[in-house]
Amino acid sequence: MARRSHVLPTGWLRGLTIMCAITMVAGCGGATSTEPDAELAIVNARVWTVDPGRPEAQAVAVRAGRITAVGTVGEVRRLIGPATRVIDAGGRFLMPGFHDSHIHLMGGGYRLDAVNLKDAPTPAEFARRIGEKAKTLPKGEWILGGGWDEQGWPGAPLPTRQMIDGVTPDTPVFVQRYDGHMGLANTAALKLAGVNAATPEVLGGQVVRDARGEPTGILKDAAMALVQRVIPDETAEQRLRILERALGHMASLGVTSVQDMGPEPEAVRLYAQLAEQGRLTTRIRAVRAVVPLARELASGTAAAATTSPFLSVSGAKGFADGSLGSATAFFFEPYTDDPSTRGLLSDEMQPIEGMRERLVELDRAGQQLCIHAIGDRAIFMVLDLFDEVAKANGPKDRRPRIEHSQHLAPGDFARFAAQGVIASVQPYHAIDDGKWAERRIGPVRVKTTYAFKSFLDAGARLAIGTDWPVAPLDPILTIHAAVTRATLDGKNPVGWVPEQKLTVAQVIEGYTLGSAYAAFEEREKGSITAGKLADLVLLDRDPFSVAPEALRDLKVDLTITGGRVVYERSTP
Repeated sequence: MARRSHVLPTGWLRGLTIMCAITMVAGCGGATSTEPDAELAIVNARVWTVDPGRPEAQAVAVRAGRITAVGTVGEVRRLIGPATRVIDAGGRFLMPGFHDSHIHLMGGGYRLDAVNLKDAPTPAEFARRIGEKAKTLPKGEWILGGGWDEQGWPGAPLPTRQMIDGVTPDTPVFVQRYDGHMGLANTAALKLAGVNAATPEVLGGQVVRDARGEPTGILKDAAMALVQRVIPDETAEQRLRILERALGHMASLGVTSVQDMGPEPEAVRLYAQLAEQGRLTTRIRAVRAVVPLARELASGTAAAATTSPFLSVSGAKGFADGSLGSATAFFFEPYTDDPSTRGLLSDEMQPIEGMRERLVELDRAGQQLCIHAIGDRAIFMVLDLFDEVAKANGPKDRRPRIEHSQHLAPGDFARFAAQGVIASVQPYHAIDDGKWAERRIGPVRVKTTYAFKSFLDAGARLAIGTDWPVAPLDPILTIHAAVTRATLDGKNPVGWVPEQKLTVAQVIEGYTLGSAYAAFEEREKGSITAGKLADLVLLDRDPFSVAPEALRDLKVDLTITGGRVVYERSTP
């Protein structure tokens, strides 16, 4: 049975039709002859509602984009008319649509067609793939994306520009590590950016240099902007193509809602254009970046938060530190494999007084605070900032979030619960980083790394997502990761730090109602409840009935957003 302590009641019910349907489902009366027919009915399903009022059912009826009834097949059949589309689920598993609490939408869409370096097993193969991509491009066009991971290479050396210069003499390259906190530029790109031995260090970043002081091509965190500022922007046509590709990918995976962290203004305008045209098939919440949003508030040019059925623009996303893989996550103690560093505090956090002032003003303006923090000291500092914001502006339902919440000091789980801070987490990172994390931070700190169960035990809320494209967008892989914690290298088949495993019910709740709550949307989505939006996913099998290791083999058969089928898997 699902852990139900964090599930909220539904919102105000809409209209006589919905009220009648709820009366029917509650067993207080049947459907009446005056009720309009359902437009869509799904029957003979195992319905996992994530609603404590009726956790399971067998059928669902939909009209005008909303759920009108949840109950037995007999109850829902009363709403079926001549024009109703009826889907016989044949015992398959129906659940609320997946709501990814943290992605980078346009970056994910771009990565779908970019050079793939994530599984390059050696530096030679890394260079070969970049060289092959260069052959397909016009002279001068950039190679971007990548998603490389040096931790799988013998000795885990960082790549250098010399590794790829020979295959990209006329092609500028800037390929990022899969965590997005470090990138490799080739010599052509460094020349265009004017980065050389005389380039000063960047606050909140690092230009990695060789023994002579020359840049190796590796730029960490804020230093990546030295090259990024000279990369040409995509055209409007390219942006549209990227978004359409991403929308199709999301629908195929059962992702009906996403929260896009820190999108560029051009992307938000494109989302609004497609929303107005009725062309979005996934609901998007765009969470603006802290610094520009704070600047707009100070100048009086900030637009009011906007909400529509398929697009909302609200909240503020900031950074406290970097990532574990790039050795820029900010810790109290030095890295085990590099005692010379404790990581990097982001440029936004320096000076801390400036970050505090921004967060107080954003909170006062009604913006939810969503701050990236990965290392234990960065998380501790953000919890302090949230406490100071609450004291400055007084009590209200603010739901602050720490994005990633990866490596906690043991005493801070209770602070999440006491302060009402949401842990926005990405379980796939655990089975990826778990291949090498202990080498980086030692056996003690890994016990409170990706500690999903400890959050729930402390009474804190989880919102689950992927950080796509840092990790795959596929929710099935996320469920498998959270339940098994079996690392990708096959060396932890019974689970890495197994005491932090979640149950299937806990993952589904965090991936649906938990993420909806984290966006102030639990009255509209996150559970299969009459009156809520008809965002639904049909899986080919019941995840509660398969062995944990087989969870990754589940398939999405049908995705429904707003009562409309946006994806249907073709079967032989």
